[in-house]
Amino acid sequence: MILGLLAGTAAILYLAPPVTSAVNPFAVYAVPTTLGSWSGVEGVPEEILPHDPNERTSVRRTYRNGEHVAWVSVALFAGQAQAARQSSINKIFPERSVSRIEPVSFTARLNGAAVSSIALPAVIIHQDSRNLLVAYWHQIGAHVYGSEYDFRLALMRDMVLARRADSMLIRIATPLGPKPQLAMDLTMVERLASELYAGLGGGGR
Repeated sequence: MILGLLAGTAAILYLAPPVTSAVNPFAVYAVPTTLGSWSGVEGVPEEILPHDPNERTSVRRTYRNGEHVAWVSVALFAGQAQAARQSSINKIFPERSVSRIEPVSFTARLNGAAVSSIALPAVIIHQDSRNLLVAYWHQIGAHVYGSEYDFRLALMRDMVLARRADSMLIRIATPLGPKPQLAMDLTMVERLASELYAGLGGGGR
């Protein structure tokens, strides 16, 4: 019986249409250069948000709001039925001159993503020259995933059932001062994340 089930599953996957991409790469470039009161210019230093060679395309910008600065990366990953095209967890945070990575609790209310707040991964990166607050999430269509496990599970489900294998990785980094007011910094990142999610149009699917 088990052998029959495995054979049937294999036959379904063999006969299924190829895995495709449902996100137009141009949708990534539609990320506004103005997000609320934040204005952006192209470019993010590699030592702050490293580039992932597996991404298909990305938008990398430096946003400013008065004295505040934030670095944003929105990367599209397509054709992830092949492991070599999937986002790498080792490329989310910078690795150069990092002495410690300190997880922090962070929840955000993203416009239209959910009625209640969602927990998102966030860390303080302790570098030789500065400390960074980095928050990120994975996005499939309009659905936001703050858990790496939930995201990988949803991606596998999409590949098997919907025959789609694309997602976005959204990262936000901001510098922390010598006496960081973490609660205020997290609130600032939450507001920028909400503007960014809205600017992405909820993923467009």
